[in-house]
Amino acid sequence: MLNRWRIWDLISCNYLLLFIVIYYYTISMMNTPKEVTKIAENVGKYKANNRLSKTVVSSILAGMFIAFGGVFTVNSITGLWWVIPFGITKLIYGLTFSLGLILVMVAWAELFTGNSLLIVAFLNKKIWWLKFLKNLLLVWIFNFVGVLIIVTMLVLGKWYLWADSDIATLSLNIGLHKLEYSFVQAFVLGILCNIFVCLAVRLSWTAKTVSGKILAIIFPITAFVWLGFEHSVANMYYLSFAWILKTLWLGANLHGIVTLTWSNIFVHNLLPVTLGNIVGGAIFVGLLYWFLYGREK
Repeated sequence: MLNRWRIWDLISCNYLLLFIVIYYYTISMMNTPKEVTKIAENVGKYKANNRLSKTVVSSILAGMFIAFGGVFTVNSITGLWWVIPFGITKLIYGLTFSLGLILVMVAWAELFTGNSLLIVAFLNKKIWWLKFLKNLLLVWIFNFVGVLIIVTMLVLGKWYLWADSDIATLSLNIGLHKLEYSFVQAFVLGILCNIFVCLAVRLSWTAKTVSGKILAIIFPITAFVWLGFEHSVANMYYLSFAWILKTLWLGANLHGIVTLTWSNIFVHNLLPVTLGNIVGGAIFVGLLYWFLYGREK
């Protein structure tokens, strides 16, 4: 009996020591909410005062990365809609799209949606409001340029013809679906999306390791995609690629194909979603966390 108790005591002590080590390691590998808000301020100050050439190149890279996420997503779920349950397909959709923000955060690029957190630097008077808005505009434009570079390569490589052109059909359907929203609906879905995206950014700043950053990004991004919320830069990819497929006379028999025009793309999706993304990121994440942890006395 004594031997058994001694063995149990040893096992209990080992588990306790293991728990202490894991707990200490976890805490030591995390930034506090106040430290994360300070990181947001410093990052905002750096990005707002960065050289124009660096902002342009970094924004183009981010647009390319998000397009990679879209490509990975479409390729992963093509043919799955009629094979496995809808929820699982959407889960794969979200998990694969996480690649985009992982590349942005770990490889360091400037993404329009995440840059709405520059508001923290503005609120602490580290940057002027005009620099904040200028950065958002520049990053939005050159994110689009990065997306169009990847879309052009995909068209030249005839990627859309893979899987018996099922990739083209799915891409067109995704683009058409995104034009079905009203202005208000797209605006609200944009708000909800960027709450998740900016929370993912904050969570990645909380982690001090690359693995921690990746894990922190996956769940919020998977959630917003699974829930059907709208991301302006992702939509630049989905809608521009769908438009090009339409010009190639693919999907001519699809219902609503005539609505796939640049005027509809901007008015019915990109404009309201962009405005919603700004509100979701700057107000519901940036402003509120600044109020909680970032206000300077």
